[in-house]
Amino acid sequence: MELIDKNSATPYYIQLAEILKRQITTPPPGEKWRLPSENELAALHGITRTTVRRALEILEREGWIYKEKGKGSFAVARRVGQEVTQLVSTTEYMRARGWNLTTRVISLAKIAPPANIASALALSEDDLCYQLRRLRLVDDEPISIQTSYLPARLCPDLESNDLSASLYRLLETRYKLRLWSGEQVIRARCATAEERKLLQVKPCTAVLYMERVSYAATGEPVEYLEAVWRGDRYEFKASLARPR
Repeated sequence: MELIDKNSATPYYIQLAEILKRQITTPPPGEKWRLPSENELAALHGITRTTVRRALEILEREGWIYKEKGKGSFAVARRVGQEVTQLVSTTEYMRARGWNLTTRVISLAKIAPPANIASALALSEDDLCYQLRRLRLVDDEPISIQTSYLPARLCPDLESNDLSASLYRLLETRYKLRLWSGEQVIRARCATAEERKLLQVKPCTAVLYMERVSYAATGEPVEYLEAVWRGDRYEFKASLARPR
């Protein structure tokens, strides 16, 4: 068992915060992982409750835990993150980082696209597109709803494929469409009633809404994507540098 090193020059509360970070267990979906009480931590490490409280304040401020009055401190569910500067398959990105990602197909239909989507995909009035709606789950917990619009002429008989696997891999291997670049916009908004039901979140929950157009190496638009991500379980990351 890891305990505070009382011979160290590092303050006890900082040591305890780091120890607890290493010990915190991500709770399974629908469950909570409770930290030991302030009294238990103080007795275990031979320190005061004030010191313990300072360590817990650090963890709460950094988003590791949350407190429930009269019940104690609980671990925050681990967030899923993705770089916004890379055009990658959600399936392959998650699995490469050890996330247990699964996909449920909500619906697939061949439709006449709305005007804004037809324009983004450079479709004519007579062109149809596939509308593919999927629910993405991590450790069986829903985190995202993704709706892809794909020109039907570019991926004929799309319905004959396994659409619960990587869509980008399917486009590349079967239809020879390698997505090479993209343009996207990300906004925050409240979840709709349908989104709340699918994502299993409460009313007024904030979600991250993304629109993206992805292009093949030839510059031809291949996919128009609308994605809704749970704001409490997902975060976008970016590496930044000052312009020269």
